Amino acid sequence: SMNPSEMAQEGRRLSQLLDGALAFLKEQIKAAAEGEQAYRRAKAEAWVRAPDGTAAAREAWVNGQTADLRYKRDLATGMERASHQAIRARMAQLSMLQSVMNAYRADADFARTGESVGA
Repeated sequence: SMNPSEMAQEGRRLSQLLDGALAFLKEQIKAAAEGEQAYRRAKAEAWVRAPDGTAAAREAWVNGQTADLRYKRDLATGMERASHQAIRARMAQLSMLQSVMNAYRADADFARTGESVGA
């Protein structure tokens, strides 16, 4: 069980982690958008350069030409989703800590005054 000082320290630690996760999310949003832009541009250019052949053969050639950019786009998009999950996790941890701190405060108030909060 944590004392109030330890709870405050943990709150600061979680807040710093949340700030870092938010900054990382901003980077990932930018990387995902840039990845999508580069992939779409390269795919359009590849279609223009695609050799003659069946539609399936041309599509396969275009996909081959743009596979690395598609990978980078998909990786950036996945990192963006992971960043959202990390933020949700940090916010849940902070919320739980706030609940514990509020319960501790209510217990302390009751011990001091003999009255429950809101009574």
